[in-house]
This record gives sequence, structure tokens and C-alpha cells, in this order.
Amino acid sequence: MKKTVITIAITALLTAVLMISGYFIYTKIINKDNNANSNMTKKNENNSENVENQIPNDIKNISLEEWRKVIALFYKEHYGYKPDNVTCTEVGPNIIYVTIYHNTELVAEYTLDAETGIASSPTERTANFFKGIFLDNLSTKANFKNNECIAIGYIEKGKEAQIKEKYFNSDIEYESLTTVVEGDEYQFIVIPKSLDATLRIWKYNVSENGELYSEELLLEAVGTPLLIKTQCTEVFPRVGVEYEFGDTKFTIPLMISGMDGKFTITDYKNLVKDISIY
Repeated sequence: MKKTVITIAITALLTAVLMISGYFIYTKIINKDNNANSNMTKKNENNSENVENQIPNDIKNISLEEWRKVIALFYKEHYGYKPDNVTCTEVGPNIIYVTIYHNTELVAEYTLDAETGIASSPTERTANFFKGIFLDNLSTKANFKNNECIAIGYIEKGKEAQIKEKYFNSDIEYESLTTVVEGDEYQFIVIPKSLDATLRIWKYNVSENGELYSEELLLEAVGTPLLIKTQCTEVFPRVGVEYEFGDTKFTIPLMISGMDGKFTITDYKNLVKDISIY
């Protein structure tokens, strides 16, 4: 009888030990699996975020969906939030119309050059979405005197290096300029004095009566230097630069003299600084 009681007690003790050991082993396995699943979830979330934030290395052949992600990331980095909706609509060869919506409101509109990544807006700072920078931060070395508020210069072919050296701090600044292309025969550099000044680039045409008129607005930008490429401008100007800041507003046609091949400023000479390089 005594042996039977002892045997039962030992059996019960061993059973209890086995049950407790099994419970701890089971708990450890479950916790390990939960931790593994949690880590996997976090890893997947991080990978998803990294994919979302990844900017393509090559600007060529970026899809509209990729541009949408690039622009959303630009806003997150520079404005502290990701817009609720970014729309990208191709409106011409390498030209994309961009709208930014946040909290159901239209925040901004841009015209994006898909070849350079440069985006201009009538209300927002000019930016290069691809490079992730604002272009109105470009510092030039143009010095203005008295009433001068805008610098315009004709650049002869082969003199680009001199313009870079004289008026910019690096090649990157020059190469990041917003560029208006209306031909390829002549090049002009335009630098506003104020970062708040509005520049409008107009395309000109001539009526049957020989009257010059503005046919199309090519670009509107705020406070950023511009590079303008245009066709022959000796007979009549093909492009004009409109400057507006405060109460000051005027337009300068971009013309080259047929006599000496130099940039011709007929009006507003006291407001325009000629920085041409011949």
C-alpha cells in the first residue's frame, strides 16, 4: 500500500513536471513565431516604404506613375507632408501638367519638363523634382546697380563656359537652369534681381499687316534665372521677356542687331542690365 502511494505521488510529480515543461516550451515557440511574424511585417513595411521613396536613377522613360511618386516624395521632404493626390497628365512631347491636391483642396499646378525634371508654376517656387531641389535657390553673381532689376544677356555659341564662370558658382547651377526652347540659333540668359519677381516668356508672331503680337505664353516662372533658346531674331523678335514685380512691369523683346550682331535693348535701358558675352 505504501509503495502504491509513493508510486502514484512520483507519477503525479513527473506528470506535473512534464506539463509545466511542455507549457514553457510551447510558450517559447509561440513567442518566437510571433516575434518572427512581427519582424517580417516590419521588414515588409520598411521595404514597401523604401520602394515608395526610391527615385529612378535615369530620368529617361520615367512613367507618369513614377513621376507621381517622385513629386509626392519631393513634397514630403520640402513641405513636410505627402499630398493626398498628385495627377500627371501628358499634354505634349515631354511636357506634363501636374496638379497637387491635399485635404480635397487644389494646392498647386505645375508644368513639368520630363526631360530635365524642371517644374514651373505661376504661384509656386520653380523646382527640379527629379533632383529634389528648388531652383530659385540658385545663386548668381550678377551685380545690379541703381534701378536695374533684371539682367539679360546674349550668349554667342561657344561662349557658354564664360557665362558659367562669370555669373554662376558652378556648372551644376548653369545646367540646372529652367530652359525655354523656341529654336536653337540664339541663346539668351535672363536673371531677375528679386526672387519674388515674375517672368513670362512670350512667343511673338507678325500679322499680315506687319504688326508684332504675342502669340503664346511659353513659360511663367517666379524668381528663377532662365536660359532661352530661339531662332533668328534680326528681322523681328521671336521671343520676349515680360518682367513684373510690385508696380514695375515691362516687356523686353529679344533681338540681335543686324549691324553688329549684338543684343538690342530699345526701351527700359535703365532697368535692364546687359550681361551679353560676345
